[in-house]
Amino acid sequence: MRVKIRFLGGFEKDFEEVEVEKGMRYHDLLKRLGINPETVVVVKDGKPVPVDDFVEEGEITVMRVISGG
Repeated sequence: MRVKIRFLGGFEKDFEEVEVEKGMRYHDLLKRLGINPETVVVVKDGKPVPVDDFVEEGEITVMRVISGG
């Protein structure tokens, strides 16, 4: 299945489209893209999704989490 990914928050690219296997979880997809799952929030249809959910076809946004003190 195809997944369109939009990147926000300081990534080297803005957009990517990838082919993923059915049954893949978001944390596996992030690792495949070289992104530490603990540093981002995945958003689908305007709502955050847990990284251990299964990837669904369509478009997601990967937003880098920025924290400080």
